Amino acid sequence: MDPLIVTINRAYRKGLTEEKLAKLIKEQIFPKSYPLNEQVEVFFSEVPVPMVVSFCEKHEIDMKELKKYYDRYIKSKFRNEELEELWNIF
Repeated sequence: MDPLIVTINRAYRKGLTEEKLAKLIKEQIFPKSYPLNEQVEVFFSEVPVPMVVSFCEKHEIDMKELKKYYDRYIKSKFRNEELEELWNIF
């Protein structure tokens, strides 16, 4: 199993799939229900940045899409300065 998926699902009984996470980011939808909302937050706050980049490449998520999602839904609650440094590269 992919370490990224293990990280975002480790504390939850019901797992979030890579495909579902990619769809949420691409469609700019933040889940309102627990545990999906927390699993998405874990992706942005606990997954190492190189794994986030690999995930985005694998699922064809543009860094601008990722930044927009992060700024809109995540940044105010779970700021990730390492991830924010990524925006300067792309």
